[in-house]
Amino acid sequence: MEIITSFAFAFIATMAFAVLFQSPKKILLTDGLIGAVGWVVFISLRDQLGYSSFYANFLGTVALALLSELSARIFKQPATVFVIPGIIPLVPGLGIYKGMFAVISNDYNGGMSILLTAITDSCAIAVGVMLVSSLFRVLKIRKDRSFWLKHHSKKVC
Repeated sequence: MEIITSFAFAFIATMAFAVLFQSPKKILLTDGLIGAVGWVVFISLRDQLGYSSFYANFLGTVALALLSELSARIFKQPATVFVIPGIIPLVPGLGIYKGMFAVISNDYNGGMSILLTAITDSCAIAVGVMLVSSLFRVLKIRKDRSFWLKHHSKKVC
């Protein structure tokens, strides 16, 4: 039941940010679905399988980035209109808030520990998006290059 609730709230939050970022109306449901899937992967890995938040964030981001790249090709939209709203549930805003609050309350060790975790989680998100995006770009370039070579080598010979 907790997974369903998490999915629903992540879906609504992602759609709200998609509206805020002025995503096209025809992709709002897809945006919500992508963000919710990324969040459920994160929650499942962290809470049920015991992964650290770094790995859970990374794998959740990889899942949503893959779905974003595939949706970009299906809907003929840039991948960023799917990725940006999709990562919103994964952003460690509460960790940054708690870390800064602890530092301001003179709990420097606890605050820095929380902030370091939030920073590494942010890095996991960035690396996950970058990895999938780079992979799709490499595959697209190779596909285009092989297409170019096939057509131009016939004309030369």
